[in-house]
Amino acid sequence: MTVLYAELDGSLAGFYDHATGDITVDPRLPRVELDATVTHEGFHKLLGHGPCKRPVAAAREIRVENMTAEYYISFRALLEALTRCGSVKSMAKFLNVDEGLVYARFLSLTALEQTLLNVCGRACIGINTRKPSVTLAA
Repeated sequence: MTVLYAELDGSLAGFYDHATGDITVDPRLPRVELDATVTHEGFHKLLGHGPCKRPVAAAREIRVENMTAEYYISFRALLEALTRCGSVKSMAKFLNVDEGLVYARFLSLTALEQTLLNVCGRACIGINTRKPSVTLAA
């Protein structure tokens, strides 16, 4: 896999060139984002993604971002971050990823992982997931 570095326009962090198989990333990115972008684009290459129309492209982006999040954030690490940190921002710092990857990891949780986080949320850190028993007056 060839990774090229070039200053890119706008909010583009990087891209996978379907024709050449090269990955181009913007070297001005912070190291954490640069590494995650190379990994993200590498998953596009691994899956053999080529040019496609908008709905398919959006679905591919979601899938690849979820794969990237799962690659960088194991369930155990996510659970530890959840018990130690009070916000997504602090979780991202703890996990050494950007906030978007934390959100993507939450979105890619399996049913079992969701159940385990729900149980741990109640038992480990005291999150009350039940509906309130008292209605506040307006």
